[in-house]
Amino acid sequence: MAEQKRFALYEYLIFFWKKKQFFIIIPLIFALLGFGASYLVPKKADYVGSGTVFTGSVKLKALTNPSNIMATFGKGIEGDIEADVTSESYVKIKIYNDDKAQLESDLAKMTGDLEKALLDSYEERYKITEEYIELNKDRRDELKDVLKVYNDKIENGNLATEEYRDVTSVTEWTESEIADVVATINRVKGDLSFFEPPSIVRQDVHAVDTHKMELTLAGLILGIVAAILFLMLWKYMNEARRYYNHD
Repeated sequence: MAEQKRFALYEYLIFFWKKKQFFIIIPLIFALLGFGASYLVPKKADYVGSGTVFTGSVKLKALTNPSNIMATFGKGIEGDIEADVTSESYVKIKIYNDDKAQLESDLAKMTGDLEKALLDSYEERYKITEEYIELNKDRRDELKDVLKVYNDKIENGNLATEEYRDVTSVTEWTESEIADVVATINRVKGDLSFFEPPSIVRQDVHAVDTHKMELTLAGLILGIVAAILFLMLWKYMNEARRYYNHD
């Protein structure tokens, strides 16, 4: 009995080798079943169009909220629409349709309309920011003119003590205001340099994935396991039958 247990694995390997055709037949059957099951996977349509739009620095809810995007830019689009906005400022759009040509047209329209709306918002904000910079530059220049007038008065040296004190106080305030305005201009210019424009990143139309490869591979692996279990059970039944027949 000890000798049989010692070489039990070897006996199983010999048995498996004699029945090796089952390692081809059974996995092949399971692989075919997995492949066939891929046709039973439910799908919304034959094709899916995927588009990604970078929102840039635009943060308007009307243009970066999935529900608003589908309601505003999904009008007239055929098929099922999905929209998602990531934390990295990317709008991901999916459209499902059985008609590939129609799908390509709808995807281009929806992503194009969204990009245009984002660009319009971007350009408007950019323009307002530039105007704000110009207003601050004008104020800076006006304050410099004022400062020059008071500096000239101080340089003339014809001011009374009280008047000199007032002019000096105004001069200091003006210099402080100029410094604040210049800091504001530099800050806004810095913000403007990092102001990113929106753009279409990707557009793609392809057949809906029914996971044929994954299901076929899963069936093949399951078939190998099933073949091993089947042959182990076969050998076990043969040994049990010989044992009881011997008795």
